[in-house]
Amino acid sequence: MTILAGFSLGGGTVVNWTNSLKTKPHVREQWAKEHGLEGVDGADFDRHLETVCARIGVNDQCSDLNRPHLKMREGAEALGWSFKTILRNTDPATYDPAIAGSLGFGDVTGSKQSTQKTWLLDAVEHGAEIVVNAFATKVLTESGRAAGVEAVHASGATITVRAPRVVVAAGALESPALLLRSGIGGPAAGDYLRLHPAWALLGMYGEDMQGWWGAPQTGLIDEFADVEDGYGYLIEGSQYTTGLGSSAVPFTSAREHKSFMEQYRYGASLVGLIRDRGHGRVTIDANGQAIPWYSVTDEVDRRNLHRGCEAMIRLHHAAGAHMIAPMAGGMPIWRTGDDLERFIARANRLPLRAGGLKLFAAHQMGSCRMGSDPKTSVAGPYGELHDTPGVWIGDASAFPTPSGTNPMISIMALAHRTAEAITGVTDKTEALAGAAN
Repeated sequence: MTILAGFSLGGGTVVNWTNSLKTKPHVREQWAKEHGLEGVDGADFDRHLETVCARIGVNDQCSDLNRPHLKMREGAEALGWSFKTILRNTDPATYDPAIAGSLGFGDVTGSKQSTQKTWLLDAVEHGAEIVVNAFATKVLTESGRAAGVEAVHASGATITVRAPRVVVAAGALESPALLLRSGIGGPAAGDYLRLHPAWALLGMYGEDMQGWWGAPQTGLIDEFADVEDGYGYLIEGSQYTTGLGSSAVPFTSAREHKSFMEQYRYGASLVGLIRDRGHGRVTIDANGQAIPWYSVTDEVDRRNLHRGCEAMIRLHHAAGAHMIAPMAGGMPIWRTGDDLERFIARANRLPLRAGGLKLFAAHQMGSCRMGSDPKTSVAGPYGELHDTPGVWIGDASAFPTPSGTNPMISIMALAHRTAEAITGVTDKTEALAGAAN
């Protein structure tokens, strides 16, 4: 599985596709009832979600549907499925649909309201100091409590920050690695890694789709978000650049690859992602570097991947595609006149591993998860480590289970909730923090 992850000032919000979806009610109920996150299923968490959306400028004014999204809507309507226009954290004053298709490489217009332009800016304006090009090597502890952080700068200099409270927010791959290097976090540190396994399915149409115009994701089909025991899949759009496309198209021969790329302008990509019930793990190697382990072996997840493949094939077919191809080894292709049911069956025989369906993951979650049980969670219901008071988790690794949606809003809302607990905004969180200490 290809894992899309990196680091920058502003984190993944600098290069994500600005898909601003709130945490679904059934997920919030699971977090509250099964994992002890009190209040996330009610009005208090609504407040956190709304605060986040307001600060990063989530709106419906910059969600133009490009031709691939219009085909998605056309197919959904023909099949009687839901279709929604996605809200995005974009400034309408500087938004330019003519170059929005490259948002995944950053946003030269400055329209994307990333954390670099919002929360981090707020922090700096209130006195925070930011050190870039530094790698956190260890959380420092004294007498079992947080005492600071040690890091190594790109110059080779060692940086030590002394502090009674440390927030770990290095992402669901690096956060558990930091805890493991530090010898804290308990038995669940690194476990329960969720990835939202995703895959792409291309449809070719008889017109230039101009997929480079408009944002990569402005259309959403969530008809199947909960098809089995709270788990299911979403269908979304994709960034559509020739460089990305040429690397994603499975290689069969130079001639076929060149021929396919000559037709690329006529294509529309759909992306499916499942809310994974199964999970992987993050460990560290001899040098203390993060090593993620993950296989799609859970039977519910395998069924949802197959359901998603079938749904996207039918969606392209209903929208009028004359050729349909999953991104998979061997590049199986359906063309007008072929037996659709036979093709669906063939697509669902593709192995869910290397050499088969090309899976990727842009959403890493859950590897330092919050919960009430120290045996199966790293942090308590408000984000403070069970075994190390003063160390808090503030990123997607805190998710008890996968969000089932693009996680940006959920990450920020949980972080906002944790921030209130750290500062003791309410008597309830102050009491909980005191009990944990």
